[in-house]
Order: sequence, then structure tokens, then C-alpha cells
Amino acid sequence: MKFDSIKSRLVLMTLICVIGMGMLVVSQHYFTQRLIGLNQQRDALLRMGQDLLQMRRHEKDFLLRHDTDYFDKFLQQSYSFKGRLTTLVPMFNEYRLPVADVESLSASMEAYRGVFQQVVSLQERIGLTQSDGLRGRISELEKTLNEGPLSQSPQAGELLTNIQLATRNYQITHEGYYAKLMNEMSERLVSDYRSNTEYGEFVVQYREALLQLVDAFTIFGVTHNEGLRGDFRQSAHNVETQLKGVDTALQPMIEQQEGQVRIYSLSIAALTSVVLILVLIKSFATFHRAFVNFLTFFYRCKRQYQMIDTRKLGFAELKSLAELANEMVESKRDIEARLASVEAELATKKAS
Repeated sequence: MKFDSIKSRLVLMTLICVIGMGMLVVSQHYFTQRLIGLNQQRDALLRMGQDLLQMRRHEKDFLLRHDTDYFDKFLQQSYSFKGRLTTLVPMFNEYRLPVADVESLSASMEAYRGVFQQVVSLQERIGLTQSDGLRGRISELEKTLNEGPLSQSPQAGELLTNIQLATRNYQITHEGYYAKLMNEMSERLVSDYRSNTEYGEFVVQYREALLQLVDAFTIFGVTHNEGLRGDFRQSAHNVETQLKGVDTALQPMIEQQEGQVRIYSLSIAALTSVVLILVLIKSFATFHRAFVNFLTFFYRCKRQYQMIDTRKLGFAELKSLAELANEMVESKRDIEARLASVEAELATKKAS
């Protein structure tokens, strides 16, 4: 298709604008969808952070109140966390991000949940309330010993009271000093009254229950950095650290996509503008040259019969006008030639 007419030039400029705008819209839509996907994943990470905060809250509520409802809530939050985590894997594969970070985070979450399960199980063994588990067993044995014949002996009653006091202090403070007192005094109690046929068996069971309680608290952790409590705390910190690592890996990709959106948008707009300006300049130059030729033609046409060169006009519409003007000049020349011939004949007749 030759763009040698005003109409075709206008069509060309329209096509350039439409194509440029179309490319801009398509690129904006494409990158917008990618940014939406990345921001959705970023939103998922934020929600995972909120899930983790809720899990830490349920963890502390359980350790404070010993209510298994908080463990059930913890599990629900962990399942929600795991579900959001699985949505990150396809996106990490698509953008060639380190999938190992996601897998490591998943493993840490499983470890976190597993250690908490052990904490709950151990706490159930110790006793969720004063009447459950080892604490309930110890209370039952204390009641049996206090109401039995052992209470008739002042020395045995005092020793049993001291053991109970040390046991209560140990459960509150978890200090080794009270555990040592429990061990020594219960050993003396067993040594003195083991042979008694009425309550000797209860004394032995009482000491065994006390030792099991001390062992359970030792496994649980007498401080927040020891035992299962320490493992539990470290697992939670690992999940937090790795979650931040995944977010850190995702952030540069979002910034890169935003930068590509700006680059592509500016490039398409600049290319469209440059092409359109070049077409406009070319069209203006062609039109100006054709207009000057027309003006020159009409000025010369007043003095002499000069034809216009259609090859210098450029646009097809102006060439058509030039051909009509040339026909008009040719017709005027023929008329004047015939008029001159008639005038010559008349002058000849008058002379003869």
C-alpha cells in the first residue's frame, strides 16, 4: 500500500496511534496481572505472619492456662499457615526463586507443630489441672497418707507436710533446691515406713510419683531456654526468621516487575511518539512543498501558459488538482489559439 495521499497518511497515523495504544494496554495488562499475582503472594506472606502471631498467642495461652482448646486453635492456625505456604511454591518456580526457602519454612513449621504436640502431651502427663495426671496422682496419694495411720505419727506427719510444701514450691518455681528436698525427704519417708504393711506400698508409690513429676518438669524445661520449652521457643524463632527470608526473596521480584512496567510503558510511548512525529514531519514537508508548487503555478499562470509538474506534489489529491489545472491551462490555450485564428481571418477579410 502506497501512502501517497492525505487519506492514507491520516490512516497511517491513526494505525500508529492505535497500535501504540494497543501495545501499551496489552503490556500494562500483562505486567499488572503479574504484579497482582506477586502482591497476592505478598499479602499471603503478611497473613502467614498474622497466623504465626496467633499461634504464638495460643501457645502462651496454653502454657498459662493449660487448656487444650488453645492447642486446637493452634492447629487450625498452623493448617491455615501451611495452606498459604503451598500457594507460594508455583510462584517461586515461575520466577525461579529459591524454592528451598519455602521447603525449609514448611519443615520448620512441621517441627514447630511437632514440638508443641510434645509439650501438650507432656503437660497432660503432668496434669492440665490439679486433679489430672501426675499432679492428681500425687494429690490422691497425699490424701491417702494424710488420712491413714501415718498421720498418727507426729514425726511422719511433719515429714509428709514438708514434702508437700516442697512439692508445691517446686511446681511454682521449678527450682532444683526444692527438687532436691523432695528427693531427700521422700527417700527418708520410704526408708522409715516402707516395711509397714498398711501404707508402705502407698509411700513407695508416692515417692515414684514425685520423681516422675521432677523428671517431667526437667524434660519440659525448668527455664524457657531449656528442655522442650527451649526447643519449642527455638522452633518458633526459626519459623519467624525463615518467613522473613521468604518475604525478603519476594520483595526484589516485585520491585523488578514494577521497574519493567515503567520501562516497557515508557519505551512503547516513546517509540509511538517518535514514529508519529516522523510521519507528521514527513507529511507536513510534503504538503508544504506541494502548496508552494501550487502557489508558484498560479503566479506563473498569470503571465504565461506554464504547466505544473505533478511529480513534485507528493499527495494524490494534489496531483489530481494539478491535472485539472493543467487541463484548464491547455483548454485556455486552445481557446485563445482559436480566437487568434478567427481574428486573423476577420482581419484578412477586412483588408480584401
